[in-house]
Amino acid sequence: MKADTELWQLMTHDGVYQADLPTLKQWVAEGIVLPTDKVRKGALNWIEAGRAPSLRRVFAGEEVPEPSREHAAATAADTPHAHAALGDSHPHAASTGAHASNASGHAQDLGLSAGASPFAEGSAGGFIEAVSTKDFPGVLPDISPEPDADAPAPAFTCQNHPTDAASLICRTCRETFCRSCPNRMGTSSVLLCPSCGNFCDPLEDINERIALLERAASGFGFGDFKQALAYPLKHSGSLIGGALLYSFLLLGGLWGHLLAPALVFGCISLVIHRVGYGTMDRDFLPDFSEFSIWDDMLVPYFLGWGITLVSFGPVLLLTAVLVFGMFGGGAQAQAPQRPQGMTPQDMEVLQNGGTAEQEAELQRKVDAMTPSGQMAQQARAAKQKQQDDSALSLVRTLLARPGLFFLLALVALAWAAFYYPMALLVAGWTESFKSIINPLVGLDTMRHMGLNYFKAFAMYLAVYAAGGILNAVVAFATSPFDMPFVGNVPARFIGGFVTFYTSLVIACVLGLSLFKSADRLGIELD
Repeated sequence: MKADTELWQLMTHDGVYQADLPTLKQWVAEGIVLPTDKVRKGALNWIEAGRAPSLRRVFAGEEVPEPSREHAAATAADTPHAHAALGDSHPHAASTGAHASNASGHAQDLGLSAGASPFAEGSAGGFIEAVSTKDFPGVLPDISPEPDADAPAPAFTCQNHPTDAASLICRTCRETFCRSCPNRMGTSSVLLCPSCGNFCDPLEDINERIALLERAASGFGFGDFKQALAYPLKHSGSLIGGALLYSFLLLGGLWGHLLAPALVFGCISLVIHRVGYGTMDRDFLPDFSEFSIWDDMLVPYFLGWGITLVSFGPVLLLTAVLVFGMFGGGAQAQAPQRPQGMTPQDMEVLQNGGTAEQEAELQRKVDAMTPSGQMAQQARAAKQKQQDDSALSLVRTLLARPGLFFLLALVALAWAAFYYPMALLVAGWTESFKSIINPLVGLDTMRHMGLNYFKAFAMYLAVYAAGGILNAVVAFATSPFDMPFVGNVPARFIGGFVTFYTSLVIACVLGLSLFKSADRLGIELD
């Protein structure tokens, strides 16, 4: 008896459901549970339903479970209709053709399908209007921009109790109910529609989904900039703690200067990823309770290096060319050395023999003195000179044309300034080093974002310039505190706070620009 009343869990791509064993067997017999679904009893590991010993005989048709009393009561009210709804439905809408197409289409209408973007091609506002007016006629309020904005939105009321607020909605008939109306199957937590017998979903989830799509459909502008400025201040404790940690790392010598950028890039990547997918209430510090050297230190460190290489790579290359040209680019290739003649020691080895190394050296000298050996040496010298000339030709050309070198330097600096925010955005969005160092990924993202990226770039410049000016003012005001060996400690702490804060603001700006471009980038919002 204890085994029958113990709760099992069923996991489909639609969610996790609870039921006792008789109810679960009844679902198997009716085709609601597929052999590929995951089940587990209590706290055991998840396994495929077809492999569960308690369900294997039911799947094979060797055991026909008896319907539970609750199940019989739920289906007795309207036997043909309820039986069709329960027998032809599945939590992930995959068991039968008719219900599969109905549930799958409904999931796509709500923007909840796993494979498709929640936005239709083109206007995101049109998608939200379709969700509210077409998919839920008479149920969801019309949120299209045509009606009067001051008119109160109709409340969601229970179909059976008009005076009570609704909290559930049926997947099939789309009627709304209060919490007391739906039926339950056995001791499970699955709620069934009292009208058609299909599954009910929380209405709050749909409201939150619509609100999320409304925010994503709104334009990207100055309001988002103000939101980004206030974002770090909402988590003041983490802001102060992170800024102090960053400042202490800057005082920690070489290792501190290596760890400080990893902390900043880790926070930037986390903020861009969370805000870009519509989450604004999460903290920006990593979860140190599950600290991992690889995930929390090394990965952000390598992402930071990838951002630096793809953004400042041309500047670093031109700098290397200039240094090489100044110190080694003009040096001429050394003339090939003439073969050395025979020495008395070589003659002694030739007459009396010697070690293997001495005889090998003697043979090399003899071969070099022959006409064929001299021709081979000249060929090697000519090949080396040709390689040196090809390697130095670009350096010499640039050094001989200062105007061209200056123009290339300006282009490289412009690339670094313009592409650096996009490199940060790609790092936070993809969290992939391969995608970061590939500029085509960033340029394609920039093309899809359109004007949103240029707005984000202007905000980035404003924040970056304000942070630089503020750091300069702090350094000047605290210059009397500059001490030998330790430097200006107050300026470092205040400057560390300013840098940490401005980095978070920039990350939030980039995340919001990504969020407001989700329809163009095909991002499925959380």
